[in-house]
Amino acid sequence: MKILHISDLHFPKKLSLFSLRGKAIVGYLSYRLRRKSKHPLVLIAAMVNAISKLEYDALIISGDLTNVSHPGEFENAKEILKPLLTDKTFLIPGNHDRYQKRAIGPSPLFEKTFGEWIGTSLDPNSYIRSKKIGGKLFIGWDSNFAVPRITANGYVAPEIIEKTTSSVKEPYILVCHHPLWNPKTEIESRGHRMLNRSEVVNKLKANPPELYLHGHTHTNWIKLPGPKAPFAIVNSASSTRLSDRSHECGFHMIEIGKSTSYRRFIYSEDKFIETNPIFYEESEGVI
Repeated sequence: MKILHISDLHFPKKLSLFSLRGKAIVGYLSYRLRRKSKHPLVLIAAMVNAISKLEYDALIISGDLTNVSHPGEFENAKEILKPLLTDKTFLIPGNHDRYQKRAIGPSPLFEKTFGEWIGTSLDPNSYIRSKKIGGKLFIGWDSNFAVPRITANGYVAPEIIEKTTSSVKEPYILVCHHPLWNPKTEIESRGHRMLNRSEVVNKLKANPPELYLHGHTHTNWIKLPGPKAPFAIVNSASSTRLSDRSHECGFHMIEIGKSTSYRRFIYSEDKFIETNPIFYEESEGVI
């Protein structure tokens, strides 16, 4: 099976400041002044074009399609992704898709916009989504929550982990926005990381996934299975960002068969080209 994994798309959308409130004003100004130029439209178009030409069985998007979870941003993201939104697509939200409380309820904007591609719920009280694509089971978690201050922390409640490990009875791939492991050169700040990721990793040992796909940290890596996390952890963030000294951007194609192989694609000279994946042993980073 060929799995194409993209993340942290942060599609640009011009918004009126009068349509924003609270921390969304600060977040949007930060995006316009600091980050907009790093996600050029030509790169976004090149990504959609490249994916349209690749052969794959499943397309996984691990969150952050928007910047401040404005209603207009969701519709814009859906329009840009329209050529790629098929029955082979599975999405989960990122922290920027839950940036404001009005994006969460009572009619969550992410679910309202992308409900056709987020799978079915395994629990009426928790975000545990399930979708089978090409015979492979994908499970999606929402590790995000809207807070009034400018932070980007994640959290997965113990009951969600336990419900997943106890109810899933076949090999599965887990998709969540926040990392469970970082290379020592990419340690996250206290205001950016998943707050209980050690607990998540420990509880997942009861029924570990084949792969853990995530985004959030805007660079690419693959952590190979290790003694603490006996599964590969793949980061494809950000797939629409220009690479620089601190960010190795792009996306991955993962092929699962008798063994697992990885391909990585990066933006170079107005198109996406294939390059070498970045592999780490578990001991080269931290949970």
